[in-house]
Amino acid sequence: MSALIDGNGDVAGLRREIYAKEAVSREDLAGLLRRCDDSPELSRLVADVATDLLVHQADPPRYVSQADADWLVGELRGSQVAYAVKIAALLDVLHYSVSAPPSLEAYCVGEIEAAIVEGRNGHAKGIVTPQDTQALRQAVFAPVEGSALHVTRASAEALFRIAHASKNGENDPAFDDFFAKAVGNYLMGVAFHWTPSAAEEREKERWLDAKPQSFGAFLGSMFSSVGSLDIRSLDDVEEVIDAQRNEADAREMAAASEIDAAETRWLVAHLSRQGDLTSAEKALLKFLKQEAPSLPEPLCARLGEAA
Repeated sequence: MSALIDGNGDVAGLRREIYAKEAVSREDLAGLLRRCDDSPELSRLVADVATDLLVHQADPPRYVSQADADWLVGELRGSQVAYAVKIAALLDVLHYSVSAPPSLEAYCVGEIEAAIVEGRNGHAKGIVTPQDTQALRQAVFAPVEGSALHVTRASAEALFRIAHASKNGENDPAFDDFFAKAVGNYLMGVAFHWTPSAAEEREKERWLDAKPQSFGAFLGSMFSSVGSLDIRSLDDVEEVIDAQRNEADAREMAAASEIDAAETRWLVAHLSRQGDLTSAEKALLKFLKQEAPSLPEPLCARLGEAA
C-alpha cells in the first residue's frame, strides 16, 4: 500500500484503495496515522477505518477486544496524528460498539482533558468548547464493559480537573449542566448491566448456526436463572428475564441514590480545593439538592456557597 506508506495522494484516493479490499487491516489504519494531515476528509477516513477494523470486523461484531483497544492506543500514542483526527476515531469506535474495554474510554477522556488543560494544536488552553462538551458526553457515558452508561470515578475526577483548569475561560454554556449530571451519575447512578458479554454473544451465534432441537436447553445455557423454568417460547423467556432485571435494577438504583460517607468525603475534598467553587461545581450542588433523596451534612454546608 504505497500511497499510505509514502504519505502521498489525496484522501479520496486512499479511501478507494483501502476499501477496494474485502476488509480493512491494521496496516491500513497504521498507515493513515502516519499522516500529519488534519483535514476533515482524513479525520472521517481514519474514524471509518478504525470503526470498521475494531468494531464491525470484531468477533463478535461490535465488541471491541482488549487486544485491539491496546493496539489502537499504542498506535495513537506513537503517532503525530492531529488531535481532532485522534478524537474523531476514538469517539466513533466507542459510539458504534456495544462493549469496549474501560482502558479505551479512559484514554479518550484523558486526551480530551489534556487538550483543555494543556492545550493542543488547534485547541486553546483553558477553554471548554461545545465540541469538548459533546466529546466528553460521548466518552464518559460510553458503553464500557462493566460500567456502561455509568460515569467512573476516574472520569469524574477528570471532569473536576477540567472545571478548575477552565474556570477563567469562556466555556461552552452547556458544560456546567453536563458536569453536574455526569458527576451526579457517578455519585447516584448505576451501570447498565444487561449487554451480553462477548462470550454470551458467541454462544448465541453458535446456537443460531447449529440450531439445536432443545430451545429450553439453549436458554438454560445462556441464562442460568431461567433454565429450570417451563420455557416454551422466546416471549416466555423475555418476560421472565425482564421481570428479574427490573427487580434487580430497582434495588440497585435505590441503594445507589444515597450518597454514602466515602462518596461524601471524596466530593467534599474536591469541592474544598483550589479556592472558590467553580460554576460547574455550583451547578453540581444544585443538581444534588434537587435529585438526591437526602444530602449528608457536609454537603448541606456547601450549598450556601452555591446560592
